[in-house]
Amino acid sequence: MKHEILKTTLSDIPKLSHMMRDFYAIDFYPFDKKVTNENFAKFINEEKYGECFKIVFEGQIAGYIILVKYFSFEFGGEILFLDELFVKPEFQGKSLGKKALEFVKDYSVENNFKVVLLEIENHNEKAKKLYEHYGFQNHKRSLMILKNY
Repeated sequence: MKHEILKTTLSDIPKLSHMMRDFYAIDFYPFDKKVTNENFAKFINEEKYGECFKIVFEGQIAGYIILVKYFSFEFGGEILFLDELFVKPEFQGKSLGKKALEFVKDYSVENNFKVVLLEIENHNEKAKKLYEHYGFQNHKRSLMILKNY
């Protein structure tokens, strides 16, 4: 079973957008195709924000990873936020989530990020166990949000 994790290109946007729609539907998040496509184009074209990767399994796009870069004094410099990791249902159970997390860990070390942060839905025990297996742990703080839209 051959897999690859490759940087996305603008030509990948329709497939990425479709997967994101499916991902957001799981937890009933709002999804706007036009805004999503515009955001993918901006994110892919401007590496200052981070990088998006596609997970390819036997020649088919099976999922994606979005890594966002930001700076934190608390953590001593540049850190990486694993904004999204999605594997399509028909490709789950093929260790692609594990391969994706190994990739994220290697990427963070190779690019000198101090830490990798992520958020997880409270009900997603399967993902939580996977993340914990790769060394992620609960932070003592909670995430809060202020919406400006």
